[in-house]
Amino acid sequence: MLKDYLQKPTWGELLFGVKCFLAAMLALYIALRLGLPRPFWAPMATCIVSQSMAGSVYVRGMSRLVGTLFGTVASVFLLISFVNYTILLCFLIALWVGTCMYFSMLKRTTDAYVYTVAGFTVPVIIFSVLGDINFINVQYITDMAIARAEETGIGFVSAILIHSLIFPRHIGSAVINRMDAVRKDIRQWTATILRGSTPPGNAPRLNAAHIISDLRVLSANLPHDTSNEKWAVANIRLLQDRLTVVIPLITSIEDSVMELGKAGKLSEYWKYLLDNIASWIEEDRPTPESAQWLRERIRHGLPEITQNASWDEVLIVHLASNLEKLITSRENCADQRRAIDDSLKGKASASPKTTPVSLNHLTKDRHLALLVSASAVFSIMLASLFWVASGWNAGFCAPMMTSIFYLSFIRNDNSVAALKKVLLFTIYSLLPAGFYLLVVMYSTHSFESLMLLFAPFVIIGGIFMARPATAFGTTIFMMGIWSTTTMYDLDMANATSFMNGQVFAQCIGITMALVSAMIFRSFDAEWTTKRLLAGVGDEISRLAKSTRTPPPVIQTSVRMIDRLTVIAPRLSGLGSEKDNAIASLFGQMRIGVNVVYLMHMRSRLERNGIDIAPLLKALSDWFGKRSHEPSERDAMIERIDDMLQSVCNMPSRIRQNSAIAALTGIRRDLFPDASPYYPQTLVFKEAV
Repeated sequence: MLKDYLQKPTWGELLFGVKCFLAAMLALYIALRLGLPRPFWAPMATCIVSQSMAGSVYVRGMSRLVGTLFGTVASVFLLISFVNYTILLCFLIALWVGTCMYFSMLKRTTDAYVYTVAGFTVPVIIFSVLGDINFINVQYITDMAIARAEETGIGFVSAILIHSLIFPRHIGSAVINRMDAVRKDIRQWTATILRGSTPPGNAPRLNAAHIISDLRVLSANLPHDTSNEKWAVANIRLLQDRLTVVIPLITSIEDSVMELGKAGKLSEYWKYLLDNIASWIEEDRPTPESAQWLRERIRHGLPEITQNASWDEVLIVHLASNLEKLITSRENCADQRRAIDDSLKGKASASPKTTPVSLNHLTKDRHLALLVSASAVFSIMLASLFWVASGWNAGFCAPMMTSIFYLSFIRNDNSVAALKKVLLFTIYSLLPAGFYLLVVMYSTHSFESLMLLFAPFVIIGGIFMARPATAFGTTIFMMGIWSTTTMYDLDMANATSFMNGQVFAQCIGITMALVSAMIFRSFDAEWTTKRLLAGVGDEISRLAKSTRTPPPVIQTSVRMIDRLTVIAPRLSGLGSEKDNAIASLFGQMRIGVNVVYLMHMRSRLERNGIDIAPLLKALSDWFGKRSHEPSERDAMIERIDDMLQSVCNMPSRIRQNSAIAALTGIRRDLFPDASPYYPQTLVFKEAV
């Protein structure tokens, strides 16, 4: 960790540090000129929202501003109504924080930060007011709440202005460059699989899934960016969706190639064709003519499908169908990438014909959100009761810090590690914080000298905030110093108040949040992992049971991949079984996609006398159960085999190969170790 701090700063990092300093000083100057009672809250707010990307600063700043306004209104109401009932007021604060945490965990978009800020604004305002108990009245409560909103609002606006106007770093170019990189990685991974060299482990597919999911959330900031890429946001998000569809296709092709190769049924023709497709995939600008040639070669290699088609033949059909989809997806991604460039140049519409998948379709874990919210209420109440029972005037910092850091970090899978780091860097900040409070603040008599004395701390801190490896710890470190300077506003700039408020109360509050997180995570981790794994099956069960119009395949792929990226990091506790669990998840993801493919073909199959409703119901019942008897397993295999033979005997060839591919994929992923499919020969009774 130390080597990350010893690296020579780049010009970009130095520029970010200077911008952080300018934003903080601008906010402090405006707050002082307006005569606000707590001017040092303004530069502290700039530290919280400063991000290296201009669009992220805007979104974060506006979210904090809106959240602060909601929190301020709630604070005034709660204080005026319940100021004489301290225990009840503390419970209502804890309930408010828990409610905000619940909704923030359900939101997978940038506006989730509104709930987080609204959540900890209430304890920050109320506990700081309660700490000054001698001067409480309605006017004082209202003035203090409004002042907090004004001071933090000035900080947010200052950060937005400085980071957006002075050499802004744009999200758009970063998103597009990262998308191009992941596209290249996916193409290389695909070519490797098509040539029969399967990469070990699940790393390539997981990395691609994680990057695309992260880019999807990051792209939500694009409409607020200062770059031209904000006009192409719909095309950018659609490209991310199209890249997501490729992942289940590649993993299915990988499984087919391995199975056929293991059985020695992959002919030289198909090996040659796969090598040609791999070379075409690697091309930067594939032509439509070459894509059409590959499609014709795929169709030429298809076996003649009859009622007595063998398992090897339907596997070839499954492989061929997926290869055609892969070629189409490769063309769609290339076309979509060109559409992004055209829309940036004004040559094409900024709105594509296909609507991108909404972020509202991403995974929402309501059970976990409710449990975390309940644990937040318990932890904050525990800290509040400790403060009230102890009669410690400066102890209000304990429940306040518990609220802030519980809201900020408990939702993370590594929340315990994050809170340990918060406590560590808060302790690191105490010595320089005390120096600034007790020495620097009394040594300056003008705003210019104050700027000069703060410059090294803010600029150097900004440099480390610009580095991903050091950003988190440095932000906590700077927050510790800025929060200490607010004691100067309260006429509490003395060693006694510093030790009481910043050293003991603040550290106790963080420690309580850490202990609560450790207790919560100790029994939550395994339960959550099992429930999330079961949730994949529940979603497939709901899909197969649905009588409504089936969702688009692209939407199902996005939901499945997003759910997989949520679950995968939680599987580290499984040890050697982790790879098997992830492989099973990818298999279930492909089953869900194939079920949707079947549902889209329902009307065509019914016109050929094939009713897939009983199979869909059987699949729904299968995934609705947690365990199955051997007889149930045999019955499901037999049902899939009967449907597969019926499709092979379809009078119409339209959609036949697609239906065979979907059924073969479901059978292969659901029962990978089952005996191969073998068509049943119908024998007349007279012959017997």
